[in-house]
Amino acid sequence: MEAGGIAIPSGSAINPSSPAFKAAQARCAKLLAPGRTPVTGERAAEVRAEMLAMSKCMRAHGVSGFPDPTLSPPADPAADSFAMGHYGVFLAVPLAININSPAFEHAASVCRFGPGSGRTQAAPPG
Repeated sequence: MEAGGIAIPSGSAINPSSPAFKAAQARCAKLLAPGRTPVTGERAAEVRAEMLAMSKCMRAHGVSGFPDPTLSPPADPAADSFAMGHYGVFLAVPLAININSPAFEHAASVCRFGPGSGRTQAAPPG
């Protein structure tokens, strides 16, 4: 998962919603690579709209129960088979959805879901 430009492995004990994480993130933002700093406002809304369209696409291509993006990171990353975040918009795929099934893989390729999609940063569970 990515929280404001910082990659956090799924299953990690790091809580990107904690006050300590947010304070450290604010103090260290200048150290992030260009283009990796958190974005708000119009760009964040664009990212959310792109991820929402991707979620709708996944459902339209046979992945029922595929979630919509949220504005907060998953509370329990261990409950997800896949989590991603970009510019403060998060998407966590529950374990109930088999991300290795042919149907999921087909929908993911059509909908440009996952690593290398050009839209998001992703981290499989670790």
